[in-house]
Amino acid sequence: MKNKLAFWIITSVLSIFVIYALVNTVLMPVLTKNPLPKAIVQTSDDNEKNSKEKSSKGKKTEDDNTDSKDETISDTVVSSGNKDAKVKLFELRKREVLLHSRLELASEDSMYLVLDLINNTAILEMKGVMLHESRILESSVSNSIKMYHTEALLNWMAEPFMLKHAEATIPKIEYVEKIAPKDTIEANKVAVEPAAAKLGDVYIVMDFDRNLRLVILQSEKPDDDGKKIINAMRRKYQEVEVRRSIQSLVKFNRQPSMPQISIVIPKSDATIFYKALPVRPKMIIRM
Repeated sequence: MKNKLAFWIITSVLSIFVIYALVNTVLMPVLTKNPLPKAIVQTSDDNEKNSKEKSSKGKKTEDDNTDSKDETISDTVVSSGNKDAKVKLFELRKREVLLHSRLELASEDSMYLVLDLINNTAILEMKGVMLHESRILESSVSNSIKMYHTEALLNWMAEPFMLKHAEATIPKIEYVEKIAPKDTIEANKVAVEPAAAKLGDVYIVMDFDRNLRLVILQSEKPDDDGKKIINAMRRKYQEVEVRRSIQSLVKFNRQPSMPQISIVIPKSDATIFYKALPVRPKMIIRM
């Protein structure tokens, strides 16, 4: 009797311990929002403002008074308790952040990606000119992004995202190897040109700074070879998450999960985006 009682007590304690560990290290990071890294933006306006403050030694200009007045108005609108006004103000500030990022990229001599999750379009641009546009057929955004409607999201989107690492099932650059003939007689025998490389199935994982991951999938069903390559690549990233979960159970400390955006576009468009973008492209998001 005593052995059974001790057994059930130990089993109950261990069960509670395991459930607590799973909830805190596995379930909670998935169900709740994770902190978004803040982007540090230093604009020319900020530099001019700092220089004016140093030269004037505390004197306020007319522009400073106008800015403080606008801040007072914004605070009044937010603190008024009007939900519609808060939503409208937040959307206006998001639009301001987006326009600032597009203006910044328009001054650079490089192609960049615009991810418009409101109009469901992915756009390849350069200097503000659209080079290629694709319709996003499906998209999903992780809770780490969807659940933020505060200043944290604006700070996270305050500047364009820079690519840190990319991996895909298709090569960035393709080569067609052709062995030159030794003489004209041998050249005449070569009547058939080398066949063009097969357009492989596309699965792209792009990791940007500020802990953002973009996954691009093709809408078409892959063939048998492409399906094997895509599944192998998916398993690779799933194994990384499993190892992180195991480590979190051992150390009782799980790292914040990476905010992820997944989009499904046609295979041809996904290939164009991956091959046309530079090695370290930038991206801006509208959501």
